[in-house]
Amino acid sequence: MEVPPTQYASAPSGARVAYQVVGEGARDIILNTNWLSCIDLMWDEPRYEHCIRRLASCGRLLLFDKRGTGASDPLEIRDGDFETSLLEQASEDMLLVLDEVGSERATIVGADTGGIAAMLVAATHPERVDALVLQDSCARFTNTDDYPWGLDGEGVTAIIEAVRESWGTGIALYALAPSLVNDESTVRWCGRYERLSVSPTTMAATFEDAARIDMRAILPLIRKPTLVLSHTESAFIPQGQGQYLVDNIPGARHVELEGSDMWLFADPRLIDEIVAFLGESSAPPGDDHRVLAAVLFTDLVSSTSQLAELGDRRWRDLLDTHDRVLSRIVNDHRGRLVDRAGDGMLATFDSPARAVRCATALATELQKLGLEMRAGVHAGEIELRGDRVAGMAIHLAARIMGLANAREVVVSRTVCDLSVGSGLAFRDYGIHELKGIPGEWDLFILE
Repeated sequence: MEVPPTQYASAPSGARVAYQVVGEGARDIILNTNWLSCIDLMWDEPRYEHCIRRLASCGRLLLFDKRGTGASDPLEIRDGDFETSLLEQASEDMLLVLDEVGSERATIVGADTGGIAAMLVAATHPERVDALVLQDSCARFTNTDDYPWGLDGEGVTAIIEAVRESWGTGIALYALAPSLVNDESTVRWCGRYERLSVSPTTMAATFEDAARIDMRAILPLIRKPTLVLSHTESAFIPQGQGQYLVDNIPGARHVELEGSDMWLFADPRLIDEIVAFLGESSAPPGDDHRVLAAVLFTDLVSSTSQLAELGDRRWRDLLDTHDRVLSRIVNDHRGRLVDRAGDGMLATFDSPARAVRCATALATELQKLGLEMRAGVHAGEIELRGDRVAGMAIHLAARIMGLANAREVVVSRTVCDLSVGSGLAFRDYGIHELKGIPGEWDLFILE
């Protein structure tokens, strides 16, 4: 089998994502690595090449460099911030490659931090996912009172400092494949791989962002055959994180391996377990009408007094303009306008960051018309019913909007957790009880 050519998939923005197609078969498999990714150089490490060819023996294997890595274009930046969160960007690039090669469904192999985006795709686009492999991944990297398995602040700081000081020398081996740190040829390859994968500044920034991501809320929404692989002695993903994934992803299976070599090519047992899983796993016909989505509710403030001031006809004309603005801006942010409820709306998005950006764009445009808007955003499971949607996430977003004042965008904690790296800044809005919804809810307001 020859090394395949590197090709490019083009995003709607014109950005290009590098990918390769290895082998062929009825099953599609896509490998989502961490931010250390350079598909052209993978083939220069014999163990990595062997690993790739083993995966390709199970079907058509897709390799790609997410934007900001390898041969792909840089990350998209607007007004000094990333256009969307790094998590959502990686998810979009995965789907872009699948679309480019005409793949309707694929098994996603998410390697360490790449498992986070793999989980997001499985929850937001279940119709595109056949099965899921989470290799040395986790729901969050840092520990909390109710999640003791993550790294502490000192551990995160040490990793970031090591990246800034030693990137390009093979430093990644110490975290990902410590048994190979004395293999001179592997160290040389790894140093070059680091330099051509991602810049030290971007690598440090992406890890800093990754350390703030929390995926716990979406794990129960993953309903695909899932294999979780973990190691007992990894310094990067401490023991206990794999078991947490298995305990919270319905039907997931756990294989825990002795040792600390978590780079996919460094421990032959990893590829053995994945190949065996690929030979037996297949998604049952499904529950693909239940998906993770960001739900945006908006409402005009003081509309009754404006109606009295303007009169029915002028108010109706203003609402017609309002509706046209809604349709245009929701479409610009790749959302789906589900319902116009009087002088507000309900829209859904597969990206919480885009839902929030849509709300701010709407507020700006409506202000030009003399209208003031408030908005609420929540990310959770919704049920697709033809052109309509249902589910607790809809009610939650509506209740959250009800707490907002004019020109405010109030969001749930889940939206904050999934928008890390997007450049959006939130401040605490307090803990609230929401009418008709059990429990207390941490809310935040867009700054």
